[in-house]
Amino acid sequence: LEKLGFERFVKPIPVQETSGRCCGTSKPVSKWRKIWDEVWLDFKKALPYLFVGVLFGAIIHGFVPEEFITQYISDDNPVAIPLAAVIGIPLYVRAVVMIPLSAAFVAKGMGIGVVMAFVIGSAGASLPEVILLQSMFKRQMIIAFLFIVLSMAVLTGFVFSWIF
Repeated sequence: LEKLGFERFVKPIPVQETSGRCCGTSKPVSKWRKIWDEVWLDFKKALPYLFVGVLFGAIIHGFVPEEFITQYISDDNPVAIPLAAVIGIPLYVRAVVMIPLSAAFVAKGMGIGVVMAFVIGSAGASLPEVILLQSMFKRQMIIAFLFIVLSMAVLTGFVFSWIF
């Protein structure tokens, strides 16, 4: 993306100048305190995005049953791999949950290529992550990021489906 000039889609981050002194005192502030203050400020700016993203991810994750997914994403469906990648992207699936979830999908008859597309889609991007990234990047960068994750998920799904 850098080679394509996408750095222009990074939102400018205001830099706060500090005099090396804190709270009106003449005592210098340590570099660790400066780092902590900057991190805390960034965290407070991103926190609303994170809460909204986790909320939506939890709602989607809690209300999309495995049976629904496996019913519409079977080996017989020609668009199963792209559909699995698209469904996986907004879900907030932790890496710890990925192995048992994948095993359940395979046990219910989902093909390995479809499972891989779902795994890469859900691990590569999630709704909370995208919402958080919106605090740092413009829409064009978010779209490019999602396109790359989706492309890799679909490509890997087809390769695994072809190999296995």
